Amino acid sequence: MRHISKAEALERVERLAANMDSRYGGCALCARLAETLSFRCVLNENEHAVAMLDQFAARPGHLVVVLRRHVEKIADLSWPEYAGIQRLAWEGARALEKARSPARIFMAALGSKRPIGVSFPHHHVHVIPLASGDARDRPAEVLTWQMGVWTFDEGEEQRVAEELRRVWALPLE
Repeated sequence: MRHISKAEALERVERLAANMDSRYGGCALCARLAETLSFRCVLNENEHAVAMLDQFAARPGHLVVVLRRHVEKIADLSWPEYAGIQRLAWEGARALEKARSPARIFMAALGSKRPIGVSFPHHHVHVIPLASGDARDRPAEVLTWQMGVWTFDEGEEQRVAEELRRVWALPLE
């Protein structure tokens, strides 16, 4: 993976937004979900949500679980939708434990009030492997783009997705 600055990441997000199909009502996550379903980066899915690698990762191995329908508030989710998204987040954390042995796994349910470049008003859950175990793993440090983000080099997203898919359903030892 390659580390890029916040400015470069925001520039990429702006380019993606400018090219987004109008069918998605300006929601980058709805657009990514529609495009991703035919992509190789889907790790697992259920009737309510899809787990995939984050294109702008806080840490290498960062997953995002996106609700299939556009919902902005947790209170607007049905129980089956909430359980479906949380199930995939839990499974993703277990897969990261098996594949990467991180010091800790951080989970955060997010969705901003309006698009702000680094977040979108669509309910989603981040599953982030933490490696350092020090102050860099504090939530305020993990969920910021101030120090940049990680992006995939050519072909790397598929390789990491395959690595995680192989261990997704295996029991922890």
